[in-house]
Amino acid sequence: MNKIHEDFKDKGVEVYTVYAREPHPGQKMLNLDFSDRKQTKTYQERVDYAKILIDDHDLKIPILIDEFTKDNIQNTIGGKAPNSLIVIDKEGKTALWQGWTDPEALRVKLLEMTGGKK
Repeated sequence: MNKIHEDFKDKGVEVYTVYAREPHPGQKMLNLDFSDRKQTKTYQERVDYAKILIDDHDLKIPILIDEFTKDNIQNTIGGKAPNSLIVIDKEGKTALWQGWTDPEALRVKLLEMTGGKK
């Protein structure tokens, strides 16, 4: 996501990560190990895990912390998916939704939206 942020920041595109919850607490999945992670139950736990996310992935983009309410981002426009991706256009409409973040598909959509070339 850092690369996408860098490639599109001069085209009016803003990139954020919304930390909602642990996608696979206590699990090992593909090459990712969440075995030491529990589901967050407090705002501070989400902040702490977001800081780990920043360090683990050397994130250069802002992280927003989702609420615990039923109307939070993940439950509403996020489709309740643990790693969804949402592109909101200038009119505030959803231009792209992915149930699991796919950076290459995101790049294609952003190029389309900004009139760029691949």
